[in-house]
Amino acid sequence: KELDALPDQTPYEKYLVLRVRAPAEYMINDYAAAAADFDAVLANPLLPAADRLIMMKSLAGIYYGSEQYGKAAVAIQRYLDAGGNDAQLKELLPQAQYAAKDFANAAKGFRAQVDAQYAAGHVPPEKLLRLLYSAYVGMKDEAGIVVAMEHLAVNYPKADYWRDLVPRAREADNFADRLVPDYYRLKTQVFGHVDDRERVNYAALVARAGYPGEAKKVLDDTSGKPFTGTELAEVNKMRPEINKAAASDLAQQAANENAARAAKDGNALVAQGLSETVSDNPAKGAQLIEQGIAKGGVKQPEDAKLHLGYALVRAGRDADALKTFQTVTGPNGQAALAHVWVLYLQSKQAQAAAPTAAASR
Repeated sequence: KELDALPDQTPYEKYLVLRVRAPAEYMINDYAAAAADFDAVLANPLLPAADRLIMMKSLAGIYYGSEQYGKAAVAIQRYLDAGGNDAQLKELLPQAQYAAKDFANAAKGFRAQVDAQYAAGHVPPEKLLRLLYSAYVGMKDEAGIVVAMEHLAVNYPKADYWRDLVPRAREADNFADRLVPDYYRLKTQVFGHVDDRERVNYAALVARAGYPGEAKKVLDDTSGKPFTGTELAEVNKMRPEINKAAASDLAQQAANENAARAAKDGNALVAQGLSETVSDNPAKGAQLIEQGIAKGGVKQPEDAKLHLGYALVRAGRDADALKTFQTVTGPNGQAALAHVWVLYLQSKQAQAAAPTAAASR
């Protein structure tokens, strides 16, 4: 300050004062003065070209460190546009944009970082994926939100991520009522059970669809809260008929299989295969469904493939299940359900590969 007060300074002397004072102000945490002086240095024609990137980097760091995120984003971008390649500033740019509520550019930057991680053969850090998700939320970009959540669920399969993701399958346009049991089967596979409030509906639907053994298992499941109140009364009313039908179905299993094999098309074989699957015999169930599809004439071929994938998962044939689900199409929710099944199986693959990758490092 004393030097700056001297009279008759040459332009070069004024430049030198700025050049020395700016970092001194930064060192004593006078960020406002430091930023102003670094900016003045950058505007000074006497600044050597070789030093410009150093000054730009310093100014960007001052703005970010003092939480002036809008100015930080501009300063970092100016540094990068001038040819700067500091890895930390590249990483900080979308964070500064996000903090400044420039969600569109932040999402673009985070997505580029995610893609770069995958291209290098790495799993993106959970923090980065969460930032990408939050940026899409800030944009109200529903498609982007789903993409980010899928990456989180596959790579970091926490219940909260799946709780956000799985219900989206049922929100697909024109979701068919007949597929609601398939939605419950998916939920059961991912979470181990359906919500307590859904158990009665699940049991009623599969009993009505001709799978009383599955309905009995749902009602007998003790992993959730005991039924109470009106639900308990409804279950008590349903249980005798479901138990009777389940016992009859079990006794008729061999006869039903023979009749299905004798049928002119594959519909009965597909149905019998699903019955075997939900009766804890998925290996045979998958075999019967495959035979039914091969026989032809199946009324709902995409439903059949969905059920085959489910049977293969239950039979522990995840690789075959993944290939099957990847072929499922359909406008009534089949493709949406199959997509979540694919994500679930990819998540299992990722978790199985993680210990191997850690051991190799």
